[in-house]
Amino acid sequence: MNCWKTINIARDYGTLRLIMFSACNMLVSFLLYYLLISSFIQSDHTVQLDFGLFIIGLIAVIVFHKLLHCLPIWICRKKSIISWRWVLGFPIMTLKLCTPISKKVYLISLLMPVFVLTLASGIASIVYPSYLPLFSVLASINFGLCFYDFIYVSYVLKAPKQCFVEDYSEGVHILVKQQIIH
Repeated sequence: MNCWKTINIARDYGTLRLIMFSACNMLVSFLLYYLLISSFIQSDHTVQLDFGLFIIGLIAVIVFHKLLHCLPIWICRKKSIISWRWVLGFPIMTLKLCTPISKKVYLISLLMPVFVLTLASGIASIVYPSYLPLFSVLASINFGLCFYDFIYVSYVLKAPKQCFVEDYSEGVHILVKQQIIH
């Protein structure tokens, strides 16, 4: 297979710019989510949130976000490795693909967290309207994490139809099969 394109968004956009866009995406999604849900759901009272509950929710969103990326890959019986490393005292969870996967599976893998966690937080907001601020913040954090996924989706959608995607240390490679010319 030949490499059609290498995607390294940290090199292309810069880490600081990606963090700023992700934070803006998080803020806008919080405002839209909270305003939209609160206009449909009326709550008699809002529960005073415990900071420990927020931290547990934050960790759960991050872990479920990564696991939901893995779920379509595991369903297709492809191997992926989840690893943890510590950066400045914070645990960072990374996903590494062991074999190339198809474009469709990669797109589903990228979009799975945004659909599942947004749907889950929407349902939880309806069932427990007094916790709407907590679910709004957690959904917006998920949207902030999904900003990187949306950038990868935009690149992969432009790739050839029958391509494969593979992880490398310097980024993601989009691979196409070699055509044999006689």
